Parts: sequence; structure tokens; C-alpha cells
Amino acid sequence: MRLLNLILILLLLSGCLSKYQNSIEHVSIADNVNYTLLPTIPFSNGLTMTQSATVTYQDESHDLIFHTEITNRQLTMVGLSPTGTRLFTIVMQEGSVNAEGFSSLIDAIKPEYLLADLQLSLWPQSQLNQNLSGAVVKEPRPLTRNVVQANNTIITVHYSEAEYYKGDIQFTHHQRGYNLSLTPLAIEFSNDE
Repeated sequence: MRLLNLILILLLLSGCLSKYQNSIEHVSIADNVNYTLLPTIPFSNGLTMTQSATVTYQDESHDLIFHTEITNRQLTMVGLSPTGTRLFTIVMQEGSVNAEGFSSLIDAIKPEYLLADLQLSLWPQSQLNQNLSGAVVKEPRPLTRNVVQANNTIITVHYSEAEYYKGDIQFTHHQRGYNLSLTPLAIEFSNDE
């Protein structure tokens, strides 16, 4: 009987899982603003980060843990619940984005949007502007980055450290009305040859 219950639970859970695949094209980050995900990685020694995240949207907040591995071959982001349950995995490699996880979550987060938010937060400003149309990335003062369209700020990113990935990051998408609050838990560099 226990075995039958376990099989039924696994079947129900697997029905909730989804796989997603898309080639990297333009990501619409706002009205009339497109961004092409960068296949190049600005961290020559690779970077592995674990961050706690609070996502706020429409007066609701959700806590997550992001574990992100960036190498010269691929970028992998795993979203975990605060208890460590894997919610999704996103992999960007060789011109494509693949994701798997709970279908309602994959549909809601749109993997390309999450990767675009990551790159807009951490990649060098000059690389971002080359792949952005309809807006420009500006750094009006230290520890602040804005994505601006016709003098309107679409996205604001505030940092607590000059090396952005080492400190807290506050990412606000004004047009879509969400905020990501990220705090580093662990950071490692690795040689990926």
C-alpha cells in the first residue's frame, strides 16, 4: 500500500513538472525595449554564487534561494525554496535557454526574463548597451545602475559593494512592478578550462 501511495504521489508531481527550450533571441524587457542575452561571460575564472532572494510583486513577497554557476561554457541557475526544494533549473548554453521545474513557475518567471535581469545587474555596462535596443544602461552615480528609455527609468539597480556580485543587490523593474532583493550567501571562483 505504501508503494502504491508513493507511486501515485510521484506521478502527480511529475505531471506538474515542465521542460522549456528556446533559442536566444531578443528578450522584451519593457515596452519597445529589447535585449539580446549575451553568450559571453565577464568572469574569466568562472563564478558560483548562492544568494537569498526576496521577490516582491503586487504586494506579495516570496523568499527563494538562487544558486548560479557561470562558466565560459554555460550559465546555470537553480531556484530553491527556503527549505532547499528545487523549484526550477535554467541553463543557457550554445545559443539556447533550457529550463525545467514546476510548470506554473516556469510559465510565470519566463526564464529569459530572469537571465536578462541577472545580466543587466552583473554584466559590464558597455556589453549591455551593445545588446540593448530602445533604451540605454546608465550608471549615474557609484553603486547605481539604471535602464533608461526616453528619460524614463525602467529599471533601477542599487548595489552595496563596488564589485556588484559581492554585496546586496536591489533590482526594481518599474514598468512591470516587481522588486528583487538579493543577498549573497556564498561566492566562489573556479578555473573553467
